[in-house]
Amino acid sequence: MRLWQQIMIFLARNNSLKNFMQNRAIISDLSTRFVGGRDVSSAADQASLLKNQGFTSSLFYLGEYVEDLSIIAQTVTELKSIVKLLSEARLDIHISVDPTQIGYQINTKICHDNAVDLAQEIRKLTNDTNHQLLRNYLMLDMEDSSVTPSTVELYEKLRSESLPAAITLQAYLYRTENDLKKVIQNGGSVRLVKGAFAEGKNIAFTRRNEIDINYLKLADLMLSTEARDNGFYPVFGTHDDRIIDKIIEIAHSRHWNKQEYEFEMLLGVRREYQKKLVQNGEQVRLYLPFGTDWWPYAVRRVGESPRNAKFLIKSIFNN
Repeated sequence: MRLWQQIMIFLARNNSLKNFMQNRAIISDLSTRFVGGRDVSSAADQASLLKNQGFTSSLFYLGEYVEDLSIIAQTVTELKSIVKLLSEARLDIHISVDPTQIGYQINTKICHDNAVDLAQEIRKLTNDTNHQLLRNYLMLDMEDSSVTPSTVELYEKLRSESLPAAITLQAYLYRTENDLKKVIQNGGSVRLVKGAFAEGKNIAFTRRNEIDINYLKLADLMLSTEARDNGFYPVFGTHDDRIIDKIIEIAHSRHWNKQEYEFEMLLGVRREYQKKLVQNGEQVRLYLPFGTDWWPYAVRRVGESPRNAKFLIKSIFNN
């Protein structure tokens, strides 16, 4: 599994292959399955459609590890535009962002200033009484371990400025338990994921069963009495039905209302299972990417499971 992830990460970061795929006349099966639209308007329409089906969304403008100031500025502009459209549609103003796409690759100040700018925009529109009860956040995505300390620091800065921010933490990193406990103490919100990068044994669990065990250990903390008393909002980012069943069992046994936590899943992954969860009354948010720079994102989705290889093969050879 780790070798498969390493191969997919290599393909995701291969610029020649990325340019070849993204410039093809026929839109790939890979992009149409995992990506919600090529522009702001189509992404907002997709979010509205998903809302009608019982899902909420987290919008993500595609792009990562950006070192071009003009592309960074475009990213911030696109995210501000989707924030406005989500507000007008009375949807959750919930956007996800990678620190490396808003300036981290250049310096942390640019990254911080852009994050503050986006969070302030969300806060301004949240002050509308029609949005008070919605889950409105700038969700910081978590990238490879070299970015982890700075992402945690950025989250803490945003929270210290009373801005609507949440953070993604990865269950396979040893440090995550301590990071999570600090967020719980301060009543924030965490999206807990397993982790999609091929990190080393010196900083991360590498065996699948070890990661699963730690995920459930951390999920248990997120559903603790302390977490609820502090106003912590748990988000469980997983498609693993065994883990989801256990989380639902823990939440029920501790009398968590289904409105007090949510599951987050990826657009295009286990669609029938997503519908089943919604039908059972669970809150399900879908990670909704949009934009034209879809190759790195889509290939990493393939990397999360060898079962997704068919989409990669069809995209490269059948179109």
